[in-house]
Amino acid sequence: MQSEPQCVPCVIKQCERLVYALRLGEGSSEDTEHILSQIRRHALENAAQLTLQDPPSKFTSQVLAKVYELLKTDDPYEATKREENEIGKKIYNAVHKEIQKNSDPVHLAIKYAASGNIIDVGPAQIYTAYDPKQSIFEEINKLITQPLFVDDYKIFKEKFRSAERILYILDNSGEIYLDKLLIEKLKGPEITMVVKSTPILNDALMTDAISAGLDNLGKIIAVNKDKKSRFLGVDFDATSDEFNEAFENSDMVIAKGHANYESLLDCERDCFFILMAKCPVVAQKLGVRIKDHVFKYSPPKEVEG
Repeated sequence: MQSEPQCVPCVIKQCERLVYALRLGEGSSEDTEHILSQIRRHALENAAQLTLQDPPSKFTSQVLAKVYELLKTDDPYEATKREENEIGKKIYNAVHKEIQKNSDPVHLAIKYAASGNIIDVGPAQIYTAYDPKQSIFEEINKLITQPLFVDDYKIFKEKFRSAERILYILDNSGEIYLDKLLIEKLKGPEITMVVKSTPILNDALMTDAISAGLDNLGKIIAVNKDKKSRFLGVDFDATSDEFNEAFENSDMVIAKGHANYESLLDCERDCFFILMAKCPVVAQKLGVRIKDHVFKYSPPKEVEG
C-alpha cells in the first residue's frame, strides 16, 4: 500500500504521543521537549527521502526506531503487553465455548479476531475507537454484533478447501488470544504463525505466543532476520529466510492488523487481511469508515513484463 502525504504528520504525532506516555512522571519537561525536537527533526529528514511508493508502516518504523534509541529502551511496552495478554486470555476463556456452539464457528471466530484488533497502542485514531469508561471486553462484545463491513468469507471457504499450508501473521499482544479462537478452528492444514523477534510497540513476540499456547496449534516463526531489525508489519528488506520461504510456499496467507495490511496489500501473492480501520488513509483504501472491521481478500498483484 502506498503512503499519502498526510501519513508524515500522522506518524510524527503518533511518536510524540508515545514519548509523552512513556516519560510520564519521569525526567523534566525540558528533557522531554529536547527528545521531541530530535524526533521531529529525524522524522522530517527521513520524510525528505521518503518515497510514497513505500507503505506507511515503513516510515513509521524508521521514526519509531529513533524514538527507542533516544529513550534508551528496547521494549517500553513490556508491562502493557502483559496486561493486554491477561485481557486477551480472559476474553478467550469467556467466549471459546460460545464459538464452538455457533452454527458457523469459523466465521464467528473471524469476527472475534477482527474485533480484537482494537487492542493497539499504535495509530492515533485508536484512542477514539472505544469509550475508556468501558472495558475492551465490553467494546469487543459490541463490535461482534456488527457485520464485517468487508467480508470475503465465501472466497476464504473456497480456498481453504484445498489448502495444505496456512501462514498466519500475528499482530499485537492480547489480540493473539482472539487469533487463537480462529486458528483453533482451521482444522486440517499445517499452520505456521508469525511473530516479531524484536520489540516494537505492542507487537507480539515469541514469548507472548508461547504463553498463549499457540505453539500447541502449529509452528511459530519470527519475521525479523535478526535482532537489529525493528519494523512494523512486514519489511521484505529485513525479513528472515524462514519467513520468506513460508510466505512464498504457503497455500494461504492470513495477515492480521493495520501494519500488515499496509505492507502486504500490494505484494505479488494473494492474502487475506483481518483488521479494524484506524486511520483515514486505510479506511479510504478499504472503502469503509474508521472503526469498521473487515475480512478482506486481496488477489495476487500482476507482475509486469
